[in-house]
Amino acid sequence: MQKFLVFLILLAAVSLAEKGRINVITDLPGAEVYIDGVRAGGDSVQDYEVDPGEHYVAVNYRGKRIYAKMHRVGDGEIRTIPTAHFVDFKTNVASRGAVDVEAARIRETRGNFGLGAQASATLDTASLGGISAKWWFTERLGLQAFGWLDSQRTYSGGRLLFWLADKVFFNAPFSGYLYGGGGTDSFTDKENTDRNVRTAVSNAGFGVECSPLGVNGLFLSVEFGLEKRFSTGVNVETQDQDNTGMLLSGGLHLYF
Repeated sequence: MQKFLVFLILLAAVSLAEKGRINVITDLPGAEVYIDGVRAGGDSVQDYEVDPGEHYVAVNYRGKRIYAKMHRVGDGEIRTIPTAHFVDFKTNVASRGAVDVEAARIRETRGNFGLGAQASATLDTASLGGISAKWWFTERLGLQAFGWLDSQRTYSGGRLLFWLADKVFFNAPFSGYLYGGGGTDSFTDKENTDRNVRTAVSNAGFGVECSPLGVNGLFLSVEFGLEKRFSTGVNVETQDQDNTGMLLSGGLHLYF
């Protein structure tokens, strides 16, 4: 009988305990918040009811866990948890996921339109590049157009960009992307038209964009890929030449 009374007292104490509430703030569109292993919401969670005690709060973003920590919630307590700039209390070092998120933040806040210069070269041909413009019209997709015009040579090209990931190395943000496109490289000699050559260019590869110079909005890109060039001309030496080779290219753009 005594044990039964103790059980009733404990049951009454638990039932009378006022539930706590948890608010989680991430400011990351597309994030997922988990409380005790159950998905509680997206980029923010408000007034999530929990029993008094310890609860495990985790945040996943772009397939990575950027926050994970135990929190104690008392009777009727409302606990608000900001997860930005999370630092592991055991190591005093920002988590790998949090560092990568900061790299993504830098990319998102730099602007999606950039102006600058682009240059590229194969092992046995002249450069193809010029004044360049980049436009990231979605989070992952972008367009680039570049060209150059002088008295004899005309370069023009365009490409589609596909973002892969953002990382931090040596305390600088790096963005990886794929590219594919083409253009034309024309040589014109008005005095000797036999030297005129028009080259169709197509290329694809992998690029990395970073901001190592410390100038806000200024990003340097380095690219590696393959390029195919098909030239047509008047004389035998320049007629229907087909060349394929490795491509090293790069650019410098100011985003705003």
